[in-house]
Amino acid sequence: MTTPSSLIVIGAGIAGLCIAAVAQSRGLGVTVIARDRGGATASGVAAGMVAPALEALTEPEPDIAYSRLKAAEREWQAQDAAWGKPLNALIAQARADADIRYVWPQSDNASDITTPRLHAMGVAFRALKDEELGPVASDCDGVRIEGDWLVSANAVLDLLEARIVEGGAQIIPGTAESISATQVRLADGTVLTAGHVVVAAGYDSAAFCGDVPALKTLSPIKGHLLELDRQGAAGVLRSPLGYLAGYGDTARFGATMQFGRADTEVEPAAVADLKARAKQILPDLDLSGAEAKAGVRAATPDGWPMIGRDIASGVLVAVGMRRNGYIFAPLAGRIVTALILNEDLPDDAALYRPDRF
Repeated sequence: MTTPSSLIVIGAGIAGLCIAAVAQSRGLGVTVIARDRGGATASGVAAGMVAPALEALTEPEPDIAYSRLKAAEREWQAQDAAWGKPLNALIAQARADADIRYVWPQSDNASDITTPRLHAMGVAFRALKDEELGPVASDCDGVRIEGDWLVSANAVLDLLEARIVEGGAQIIPGTAESISATQVRLADGTVLTAGHVVVAAGYDSAAFCGDVPALKTLSPIKGHLLELDRQGAAGVLRSPLGYLAGYGDTARFGATMQFGRADTEVEPAAVADLKARAKQILPDLDLSGAEAKAGVRAATPDGWPMIGRDIASGVLVAVGMRRNGYIFAPLAGRIVTALILNEDLPDDAALYRPDRF
């Protein structure tokens, strides 16, 4: 039965699942349309970094970027009632174990840029001693950053999916072909109706631009990363050349960014470049069992997400998170749910309105 308190979520990546979990925790009936699930989504081809400081560090206005990203990151704790005990335990452990390092070659004078930027952002950090640099190239300096953390992308996706199914949500395999504010038509002809519809399918959301005009502004960014065998302790070691995200039993090194590319074909040249960069910063990194993966992110003209209601169609959207889906997904859940329930929006919600373009 369709009621005003029912929601169809298109997309089962980190944004779609977080929206579903938050909405369900507020009493909404949820149905998720999932073309892909878990590791097959773009969110599954990700490091799982919840790292406002690292992400803001290279932005043109790092202090402004950090303020936005940090406010979004706080929603992981603010929405903890939505996640359930297993995911909350995973998040608490990730925060407790966080070992986030940023390193750079001494030759590029990054010290003159990095530490002033971190000070301006208000980020707590300290310089690394030589013995704390671990396996990085011998000519590097670095800092340890407080407040950022890392989770296994697939573990979070699996726990979120289990949480919403436990709460009574339906996950329907299929591809949406057309949508409106209250209806979704699938490729097999099935028509689903609900009080509200939200599109949270990454760059795949652009396929609905005929129904939802705001989605016309999306552009794709293709990225490769390397899935590696165990490489040592958990944490993030990031540099201008790439990052190594370690989860104990596995690790990921990434990532390329190919603007305007929307395919997921693994390209030998991109993989070779990624391996060369990995060896430059981590000479002893074992790449013998590396498995290359590729995914596509969605970006907006200003680089910030679109989270809100498309005015022309009435459809809710939560897209364009670029490489920061694991930071913005809980905030998307809060904004979408507040719009449905006619509640007060977060102070910064206007920054992400889809009609700003």
